[in-house]
Amino acid sequence: MNRREFAKVTALGATGVLSKAFAANAKAGDKKPANERINVALIGARNMGGKTHLPSLAGSSQCQLVAVCDVDEKVRKEAISKAEKIYADQYESSGYKGIKGYRDFRSLLQRDDIDAVLIATPDHWHVPIAKEAVRSGKDVYVEKPLSLAIKEGRELADLLKTHPSMVQVGSQQRSQERFIIACEMVRNGLLGDIRHVEVSIGTRSGSAEKWEPETPPGELDYEMWIGPAPWIEYNSERVHYNFRFVPDFSGGEITNWGAHHLDIAQMGLGMDDTGPVSVQGMGQRNPVGSLHTTYFDIDVDFEYANGVTMKLKTGPRGVTFFGTKGQLFVDRGKLETSPASLIKEYSKDLKILLRKTKGGHLENWFSCIRSRKAEDLHAPVEVGHRSATVCHLANIAIELGRPLFWDAERESFIDDAHANALVNRPARGNWSA
Repeated sequence: MNRREFAKVTALGATGVLSKAFAANAKAGDKKPANERINVALIGARNMGGKTHLPSLAGSSQCQLVAVCDVDEKVRKEAISKAEKIYADQYESSGYKGIKGYRDFRSLLQRDDIDAVLIATPDHWHVPIAKEAVRSGKDVYVEKPLSLAIKEGRELADLLKTHPSMVQVGSQQRSQERFIIACEMVRNGLLGDIRHVEVSIGTRSGSAEKWEPETPPGELDYEMWIGPAPWIEYNSERVHYNFRFVPDFSGGEITNWGAHHLDIAQMGLGMDDTGPVSVQGMGQRNPVGSLHTTYFDIDVDFEYANGVTMKLKTGPRGVTFFGTKGQLFVDRGKLETSPASLIKEYSKDLKILLRKTKGGHLENWFSCIRSRKAEDLHAPVEVGHRSATVCHLANIAIELGRPLFWDAERESFIDDAHANALVNRPARGNWSA
């Protein structure tokens, strides 16, 4: 029995012997044998991490969830309990005790029996944790948006040149059939030459109430929650999900839903390794001192080097491609063309096909972990970085209130020191490594 088999059998706890371990594996349906599963740790167990990724990992036949990390003790314990119940049900056991909890992700990354980590923290932690995980030899799934600032996204992409790792960005629409078909139609010219793209996202203002400092609850390590972000006093309405509306931690709905739908625009246009050359926009935000101050009610215009224009605006979510032969709209519930007959031209025999592996986004990541083929990842870091960059360009343009010109190759604004100062967000204290 090798180390991996021993670790998995020991984790069963209630069964405790090898014969029962293999019996449990059989009862778990098509779950791979213990020594063939990918040992995964979840970092960030609230919201997307706890509600979506945790049950997906614990229910997957491809992996074994062996650790959960969260700076909130209550969240961490609830997540472990939830996952242990899923495993106990799978193994038809009265209990399961194979998941260890961590407050500090650095302690988790020291384990050499963990193959991969899934990062579902607030945005300001995505790249710092991903970089440490890559350096420790782990494969990584990191939620979108990839970055809080353009420069740190580039740093992660460059790190992979010397530390190869299977890093998937959580832009799961790239693994969903409706979006794949839409982008394949655009990329193969079924709409003719694309002239314009319109991206609509729902935007929320958050709360305009004035915020006041509060005492952090005992179960939350607030110092660790802040991490690389600028220090600011705790307020219960500015952490957990509502971090999204605080610019020090997130880019608002522009980097939330924009990271999904601008990503599809980039995918359809074939711009995964570049970006627009100009941007200008406007938006609203709550007064300084409010609980939440990210932008809403937005209207942003981009232009690419080939003359294609793109508008990002507040509205019903979706992406519309306008071509010389017609137009196509796609969102998570609909794919339609005008004229309607255009959809009939779609075929699996098209020259450009975008799906690399079967299954969803998580399955694509697992497949690439096993094959070690980074080229088969549906949302590798370079793609996630470029899509996040478009989001950041929108926020910067709204903030400065004037047209900006972007050099997508050098990843800097042209002759604009003020705009270039916003490409980076220096990390606090010792978190700059």
